[in-house]
Amino acid sequence: MRTRTNRPAIVLALLAASIAALAGCTHSGRTAAKSTPSAAVHGPPVGVVNATGVPTVVPNDTAARKNVTVSSCKATKDGWEAAGTATNPGTKQADYTVTVFFTTNGGTVIGTGQSKVSVKPGAQQPWTIGSTFHAPPDTRCVLRGVG
Repeated sequence: MRTRTNRPAIVLALLAASIAALAGCTHSGRTAAKSTPSAAVHGPPVGVVNATGVPTVVPNDTAARKNVTVSSCKATKDGWEAAGTATNPGTKQADYTVTVFFTTNGGTVIGTGQSKVSVKPGAQQPWTIGSTFHAPPDTRCVLRGVG
């Protein structure tokens, strides 16, 4: 004699158990204590705010990107600054749009900036991008795109 199973009831029970298990994985909004550097940190450091208006479409040409470097990433009196050099190996003037995202060490974008750089053939041109925001001392400068 075969016993009959109630598949919908089993599926619902498994779904409820999965939801209950996942509920323990939610973010509490608290950050890890500074005394435990190996602990995971959620969100930006105290006093630091996520950037608003972060561009979602950024010019990025892989050939042009090879010609732009970041050589400096440092604090300013009111934010952070990235600087570098654009090189033009070609025979015509090159115009680059350099985009930098300033991030926490965990990758949260806390500032952005963009600069246009024109470089004569066979030459190099320095560029600088600054952004005003409350920056933690370990802010990173990420070359987001070159177009």
